[in-house]
Amino acid sequence: MNMRSIRRSIGVLLLFLPVCCIAQGRGYSEIYAAECREALSFWMTHKSEFDAAAEKAGVSAGFLFAIVAPEVSQYGNLIDKAQTYALKTLYVQAGKDYADFSIGRFQMKPSFVEQLEQAIEDADTLRISFPEVRITDKDGRNARIERVRRLERLDWQLEYLALFCRVVQHRFCEMKFESEQEKLRFYANAYNAGFLLNGERLQQCAGAYFPHLAKQKFRYADVSLWFYKNNRRIGHAM
Repeated sequence: MNMRSIRRSIGVLLLFLPVCCIAQGRGYSEIYAAECREALSFWMTHKSEFDAAAEKAGVSAGFLFAIVAPEVSQYGNLIDKAQTYALKTLYVQAGKDYADFSIGRFQMKPSFVEQLEQAIEDADTLRISFPEVRITDKDGRNARIERVRRLERLDWQLEYLALFCRVVQHRFCEMKFESEQEKLRFYANAYNAGFLLNGERLQQCAGAYFPHLAKQKFRYADVSLWFYKNNRRIGHAM
């Protein structure tokens, strides 16, 4: 199926999705219908890449996409090349204390990557599974250049996303989830609020703060859950 057919199928199906979705997701999909179409189109275009990353992540491809889907849906509204270039330069020169900004489709920050790098050093299993992520001289200028270079590439963002899932599994290995949806909410909160928070705080994240600059905001985990439920319906409709 070509891209035009995919977009047409997504557009038709989105007309019916709000009727059967949870309240928070329904509002988001109505207000940001075009953005949801773009995100679901991105999912269908890159599904094979999500499939490959999911094997390393230990979750399904649809689950993996849903974690970052809210960010993917807002990506087109956030692009400011001049500002991004300036922030990249400042980060490379001075570090995350002076410039910590979001990059790429998944809106990952250099500080997020630095936290993942530290998590690898703290766990032998992660260090063995993700040796390519490690950077020597982590605090040096060349390391910051390399992080920015990686974050500009989708394959590396997928690598970091897979590592994020493994870090969450490692940090919260005793956590039990009653359903896949409850598990997704936890992972989405960890991605949005920070995986260094304790498990209780991540379970209790209930604030509506997404999108950050919008007047009407939603719970990030609710939007993730909407995409999780409906990316499978999109796939069946193809």
